[in-house]
Amino acid sequence: MQESDLKSRKISQGSRQCLILLLSITCLFVLQAVLRPGSVTLAQGMNISRQASTLGIVVLGQTLVILTGGIDLSVGSIVTITNVFAVSYMKGQDENFFTAVLVCAGIGLAAGAVNAIGVLKLKIAPFVMTLCTSTMLQGIYLVYTGGSPSGNVSPSLKQIGNGLCAGVIPYPTLIWTALAVLLWIALSYTPFGRYTYAVGENPDAAGLCGISVDRIKISAYLLSSLFAVAAGLLASGYIGTTSLSLGNDYITNSLAAVLIGGNSIEGGKGGVWGGFLGAFLLMLLFALLTMVHVGQAGKLVIQGVIIFAVVFGQRYGLGRKG
Repeated sequence: MQESDLKSRKISQGSRQCLILLLSITCLFVLQAVLRPGSVTLAQGMNISRQASTLGIVVLGQTLVILTGGIDLSVGSIVTITNVFAVSYMKGQDENFFTAVLVCAGIGLAAGAVNAIGVLKLKIAPFVMTLCTSTMLQGIYLVYTGGSPSGNVSPSLKQIGNGLCAGVIPYPTLIWTALAVLLWIALSYTPFGRYTYAVGENPDAAGLCGISVDRIKISAYLLSSLFAVAAGLLASGYIGTTSLSLGNDYITNSLAAVLIGGNSIEGGKGGVWGGFLGAFLLMLLFALLTMVHVGQAGKLVIQGVIIFAVVFGQRYGLGRKG
């Protein structure tokens, strides 16, 4: 009975957070309509969803890691190195598409494995270990490109990154949504999901219950890296070429979206849809700030304030409950 009540309470908290995010998104659209009448259209909403899709996919992986009590600061560099190697191997040709995808997936898995080994076997703090991995990846792609990347993605990837399904919904939005549904099912209805929450809430107790804590955390880091690879491929398809700054914003943006979505930085609390809506909310907010001529510096300040406010609120709430 207690377990059932706890599960119901978590569902209720998650639903409440999603409702708050939906109301916030609605308010931002209303504000945009007031500031610039006629600017809120279906096409504009779909364009925001396309921009949010790559961030949203990274957020899915970041959510997994944070649920287990960790953090992944290597996602931005994985996005960039995916872009570099995808363009390098595709050479603008469709026949090289699958080879490039496999190479990028291999790089992502290697990065995830390094993170997991450092955190679990070498006992390095997740923040430090994933930052080290990020720095190493930056060095690798800078050496590989000589600081001057060039080339183009294949036509197929460019079509995926820029195309519309039925002339309305961007393909990246569909892929993001499909991945979110799959992860939600895994977390909600499989042993993997139950074990992930258990490890995040209390790894020692989870271990005593027979759960392989290391296996769950390894899976989280590997999946986070693969999600970042998927985001890197879609972003590459959208821009069509190489950009060494492509992944710069994904670390802070993914953390902000995950936390805005109601996921606890302590681990063990949260879910998929909060982060999903959080990613869309962030992109909509940035688009609105751009519309009112707020520069990049202002956006960074606002982003930092958002992260601080959410984490402070979580700490304060936990303290009151304790």
